Amino acid sequence: MSTLMGRGALILWLDVAPGLDRETDAWYVDEHLPERIDIGGYQRARRFVALEGAPSYLTLFETYTPAALASEGYLRLVKCISEQSRRIRRNFSNVVRNAFAVRQSRGRGIGGTMASLRLKVRAGAKREAAVAKIDAEVRHLIRRHGIVGVHWLEAAPEVRARMDAVREVGQGDGRADFALLIEATRPAEIAALRRDALSPGVLARMGWDEQAYGVYSLMYEVSPMVDGVDCKLGDRV
Repeated sequence: MSTLMGRGALILWLDVAPGLDRETDAWYVDEHLPERIDIGGYQRARRFVALEGAPSYLTLFETYTPAALASEGYLRLVKCISEQSRRIRRNFSNVVRNAFAVRQSRGRGIGGTMASLRLKVRAGAKREAAVAKIDAEVRHLIRRHGIVGVHWLEAAPEVRARMDAVREVGQGDGRADFALLIEATRPAEIAALRRDALSPGVLARMGWDEQAYGVYSLMYEVSPMVDGVDCKLGDRV
């Protein structure tokens, strides 16, 4: 069973202006994540805070297909965002955002700790060969002790272009070509991978430049409700 809930993913990495973390946390919990999930097509949203590396926050949205990331509901929503959303967004920095197609997603359940690697094919390396090496490595990573999910993602630029064509803000956000997400039970399990299988030197020999590396802790997760019942808890609302 795949840990990710489909073949599409939207990921944002960003920093928040000093002193606004609590207000931003409340905005994510009360407005931003629920409204994204409730538009239809989005299956789960998770927000993480950095334990190591940068930027300070990572948000992950999951959909059945990459095209569903730019659903009609999403496009309507981002055409006219709230004033609070505009104000919160103005205090973001170092924003990297992209739509992705899921090449592989292995594991079952979710981990409390997630490593994020943003990768780019090295100059002079063959793209197909570099991608194939990570494709093969995923099978080994998921067998490591304490690793509960491995997700290998490739940018879907046509989906991001559809999003940016109607967004009020964010067209200048940075991009990522590939992302490798590793979910684990403890940070120590991520550290073990970093020392060997996912060290910068090993990645370079596989044909990759590392654009950013971070280790994140899960803050909050939300899934859709069906007929007034929360799919996770079964509570009437």
